[in-house]
Amino acid sequence: MSQKFTITDFLNRFPNSDSCLEEIKRLRWGDSHICPKCERSSNFYKVKGRTAYACQFCGHHLYPLAGTIFDKTSTPLTSWFYAIYLMAQTRSGISAKQLQRELGVTYKTAWRMFKQIRLLLSDDGDINNLQGTIEVG
Repeated sequence: MSQKFTITDFLNRFPNSDSCLEEIKRLRWGDSHICPKCERSSNFYKVKGRTAYACQFCGHHLYPLAGTIFDKTSTPLTSWFYAIYLMAQTRSGISAKQLQRELGVTYKTAWRMFKQIRLLLSDDGDINNLQGTIEVG
């Protein structure tokens, strides 16, 4: 049986936006990544003041947020991660209005975040669809 992920665990694991960005990078590309420019296995380092990582050899930039729900957002990543945590942990669900109160953002921002996260957490993805002959015994 898995251990419950508490709010204390969450705050220890994601204390700031840099730790959230590092988690997104790790989930997208793993611990090391081959640079698309110089084609060498590189440990990309964080570019100061940006949401980008640079190749240790050629300096090519990678943007972990590109193509995700976090792309071009002005809302801090810690707020996004906390919203995901709340929506995933709450048994009976949470409203956009409650997200607004918890995060201290406008209702419009909370509603947009709520909608994006709900799409990620939904079970409508193709990965869950069964195909072929299915037998139940």
